[in-house]
Amino acid sequence: MLHVMFFSIGLTALIFITALILLQLVKDDFQFWPPPNPQSWQKKVFRVLFRVFFYSLVILSFVDFQSSSLWRYVVGSVLLVGGLGLAMRWTGFLGWRNSFGEPTGLKTTGPFSWSRNPVYMATIVGMMGWALVVNSALVSILLSLWALLYIAAPLVEEPWLECEFGDEYRSYMDRTPRYFRLLK
Repeated sequence: MLHVMFFSIGLTALIFITALILLQLVKDDFQFWPPPNPQSWQKKVFRVLFRVFFYSLVILSFVDFQSSSLWRYVVGSVLLVGGLGLAMRWTGFLGWRNSFGEPTGLKTTGPFSWSRNPVYMATIVGMMGWALVVNSALVSILLSLWALLYIAAPLVEEPWLECEFGDEYRSYMDRTPRYFRLLK
């Protein structure tokens, strides 16, 4: 029963985040992500909803953990630690404030010269590892929805970045793929 409760809480938080982002796509005068400023209700709501989602996912991972084969643990652990480790490192490179919508400068070097969204891509690799290690259908569903959100996030971020950085960002878009060369 606990697993259903934490799955439902996490799913509900993710649905609210997604609904607010979708509202932004259809309503011209509405900005949810990136938040309009550091003190905005949008940033506060996003932080609360994302934390509720993430903590529910972590708890669900413990309460619905399914034992599995050694290869799943080994491969999953490498992907989990490697992907999330790179995501944290590259978020630090980007700058924590920059990654949460406070423009402190456009990053176009290092991992951002290979992809305009390396943090999202590395996080998705970490999510695949997480799913392998935990071996839970409910956890895999939430991780898949989170991954889809990260794949779609550039669609709402790019117009904002273009507005913030103008020709510099347009030039960056021309020479750097959204995800990776294969997924441009």
